[in-house]
Amino acid sequence: MPTRGPYETSPMPTQPRTLAERLRWLRKQSGLTQVEVSQALGCEQAMISSWEVGRTRPSAVTLGALAKHYSVSLACLDSGLGFMEEVARRPRPESMDEDSGQFPAFTLPPVAPGQVMLLDERTGTQTPTDAADAMATLLRALKKGRKAWLVVK
Repeated sequence: MPTRGPYETSPMPTQPRTLAERLRWLRKQSGLTQVEVSQALGCEQAMISSWEVGRTRPSAVTLGALAKHYSVSLACLDSGLGFMEEVARRPRPESMDEDSGQFPAFTLPPVAPGQVMLLDERTGTQTPTDAADAMATLLRALKKGRKAWLVVK
């Protein structure tokens, strides 16, 4: 199990004021680790850490990729103006329960012999597919830290 640095245990600010605080806040609110964000952006985890503690600043291109990754505008992420309002308007997955903020429990669907069913936590979809596509989709979901299941009979 990876060890946590001193910044990982510090309390989250209620109103992130700096770019570093906004980046960390967005990552935590998205339920992602620094490793997952670094894999999504194709960079090293140490770079994510460096940005989140304010030691360095991401390039303009990387800042745009971060804004797209977290579904916020570049101006909002960079300047912080209207940040909390924009974050509140971010799209939420349709399958998420509005009251609890949790995903509903899945019931496993019946699967015909030889058929593969893919269940995705993020979208709540149940997709019949072939084995190769199901495995590729499952691996992508797991790499992004989402839960997904394959049902095979």
